[in-house]
Amino acid sequence: MATAMIEKQVPRYNFVDELRGVAVVLMIIFHFSYDLRMFGFASMDFQRDFFWWFLPRLIVFLFLFSMGISTCLGHWPKLKKRSFFIRLAKVGGGAAAVSLVTFLLFPDRWIYFGTLHCITLSSLAILPFMGRPWLALILGLALPISKWVFKFGPTWFSLKHQSMDYIPFTPWFGICLLGVFAFHHGLHKVVILLPQTIKVGLQFLGRHSFLIYIVHQPLLYGTVYLVWMIQR
Repeated sequence: MATAMIEKQVPRYNFVDELRGVAVVLMIIFHFSYDLRMFGFASMDFQRDFFWWFLPRLIVFLFLFSMGISTCLGHWPKLKKRSFFIRLAKVGGGAAAVSLVTFLLFPDRWIYFGTLHCITLSSLAILPFMGRPWLALILGLALPISKWVFKFGPTWFSLKHQSMDYIPFTPWFGICLLGVFAFHHGLHKVVILLPQTIKVGLQFLGRHSFLIYIVHQPLLYGTVYLVWMIQR
């Protein structure tokens, strides 16, 4: 009798989905607030107000940190090439779409290396570190600390214009590496003490974070724009 090789299923740990779900909620809040300000419905200062300066950086941190955990969770100790490269192509395609659309609509602020671009490159760069948690920790701390605290270290490329979303590979790749270390120390097994309805909602958002990332801003922007047109 012929036997089929069945790939062992990786257990689903809800913490990673919930973490991404929190990032999605914060992202929607930030972008909706940004759109309201753009059309004059609100007056937040995104440059000088610490909360609005810190919020987008927290969002990126959560996305990259959870990516480091989930990559190890799905592909350690053995890389599942098919699912890995399908996901890589999906995220990379999303990054390319973001660049194209923003170039056409906002040519003076278009996104050439944003969050999805950083995740795409980091997904490849993280592979040699998945089995080296202490090396990942050392480099994961060294990259952001050297750049953000001591103002030195490798500099990622940048174009002359001010992009709407610029997430340089260095030092942000360090946050992904911290996710590797967290995985090897069991952070993905943590159970968050929240009401079940909230947990289920966050898990749903986390599991569909890529789709929500792609579609939420056009929907928010379009809605606010429509209201603005009606009230003119």
